[in-house]
Amino acid sequence: MVALGSLCLISSSNWLSVYLAIELPTLSLFILAAQKGGSGHSAEAGLKYFVLGALSSGLFLFGCALLCGLTGGTHIPYIDLVLNPGFDFSEVRVSMGSLLIVVALLFKLSAAPFHMWAPDVYDGAPTTTTALLAVVPKVGIFSLLVSIGSAVNILLVGTLLSLLVGALGALNQTKVKRLLAYSGVGHMGFVLWGIEVGSFESVQASLAYMVLYVIMSICVFAIILVLGTVKSLIVEFSGLSRRLPVLALTLALTFLSIAGVPPLMGFLGKWLVLLSGVVYKYYLVFILAVICSVVAGVYYVRIVKIVYFQASFSLLISSKMLKKENWINLRKALLIGACLYAVGFTMFSPNLWLQLAHWAAGGLF
Repeated sequence: MVALGSLCLISSSNWLSVYLAIELPTLSLFILAAQKGGSGHSAEAGLKYFVLGALSSGLFLFGCALLCGLTGGTHIPYIDLVLNPGFDFSEVRVSMGSLLIVVALLFKLSAAPFHMWAPDVYDGAPTTTTALLAVVPKVGIFSLLVSIGSAVNILLVGTLLSLLVGALGALNQTKVKRLLAYSGVGHMGFVLWGIEVGSFESVQASLAYMVLYVIMSICVFAIILVLGTVKSLIVEFSGLSRRLPVLALTLALTFLSIAGVPPLMGFLGKWLVLLSGVVYKYYLVFILAVICSVVAGVYYVRIVKIVYFQASFSLLISSKMLKKENWINLRKALLIGACLYAVGFTMFSPNLWLQLAHWAAGGLF
């Protein structure tokens, strides 16, 4: 249902079908977030996601009602044609409708300042559901944001706040899923920046960044599932290099790539977005993005330090002895291997990703 909703969202050209395509995966994720029976955290995550998701859906419908009522149609190309500068309509109603729609979409992307649900839901939901939340809905929302553009510079505000919240919010986190939630907020800041610039090159850079972010997120969550962490604490990664050296190397390369350390694939995505921002004279945003990337690199490198240089605590050692050892099944091993191959392949031959992003961005215009 989640994948079907995202596929329908990408191909939708009518505001009614867009709303149904957004709600189809959202309703499924409500249930998946609270499916861990007997867990208060899971029930809290599902309830919080349901309440705030219903609020964002209401804002989205209200914005659609303003635009559709103003133009007399529901098709997005028709509304864009009617609302061109040659027609005299109330700018307040148009701006308010577009603003409400973009705010609702920013909630789905967990971009600041509409990110308040993400850390609690990521932490309380089962890890498989968290992986779905972090990856699948964002791809379809990205295509929709590109098609409707920015509204009264709300994307620029979301970019600035997402960069700050993503960099500072994860510094004191002790749980890896909460850290990844704030990390996703920071990454959405880079994606929104490319959409805000609005040029073909910047959208191409944002699309490439989104694809690279999805690959790295899949790899991290697959490793977390393989390790079977009890409380999803960061310290549970301690001593991993001695127990599973290959998995530790994969986790370290993935987190360093997410941090944007050259020449890994994360650096390529950030460099493309930063370059498009500089070309179009977003100098202050460029400086803020670089500073936030350096600050965010601290907690990624801290995880690598824990993996390689921190011995396991006595309490963790005893819990690992009592717990049955998890073996890596074939599907997870192939998934992690494919993601690691993508990380290594992008280092030596990034032209394929750039060409694919170029073709995909051409289809969005």
